[in-house]
Amino acid sequence: MPEVLEAIDVSKRYSQGSPFIIRGFSHAFRPGTATGLTGPNGSGKTTMLRLLTTVAYPTSGQIRLGDLDIHKNPHQYLSKTGFSFDSTDLPEFANTQELLELILRTRNLWDDKSPEVIQDLLKLLGLDDRRTNLIGTYSSGMMQKALLASSLIAKPDIIILDEPFRALDQQTRTALTDYLMEQKKSGKTLILASHLPEIVEHLCDEIIEFPLETADVS
Repeated sequence: MPEVLEAIDVSKRYSQGSPFIIRGFSHAFRPGTATGLTGPNGSGKTTMLRLLTTVAYPTSGQIRLGDLDIHKNPHQYLSKTGFSFDSTDLPEFANTQELLELILRTRNLWDDKSPEVIQDLLKLLGLDDRRTNLIGTYSSGMMQKALLASSLIAKPDIIILDEPFRALDQQTRTALTDYLMEQKKSGKTLILASHLPEIVEHLCDEIIEFPLETADVS
């Protein structure tokens, strides 16, 4: 049975005396649904994504996957999660195929079908023959495709994406939207932040607008 990812009375501020970016937030992210996070830069979307990926710790409250406190058991949680933030986090001196193979091997998911799985995903994302070049030589669009491929290759139960359509051509945007829709229908939990309302409204079952009413940010 797929498990619910639930934020329970979560608050976050970065230092004592600073304003709360998130205060008293509770929400259940359910399998088979997509949740969109919208709002201007600096409104708390990225902080929320950082909390949901254990990059940041809540000041109070907790986030649970079923009975698992994700911040007390990050390795167990992240083994079920795929996420993308900033393409500058990618290794410059590897190519995309090497990166995806490393991810699958690290997660003990490598088998005889893995090379074909990698090629199919790269084809879906439109990452052309330059996929064998070093990532550090990629254009912004290719970097974004490599980042997305790295977050999706392990077929995670929970997919968390920050501006996934940034720098993508229209054909790839459409292909990615269709792919994410299929993942949702298969029971995966999707959470994404995007400035593209037409895609968010099409893909997502619910939308959380930032800043949250209970936060102190303006």
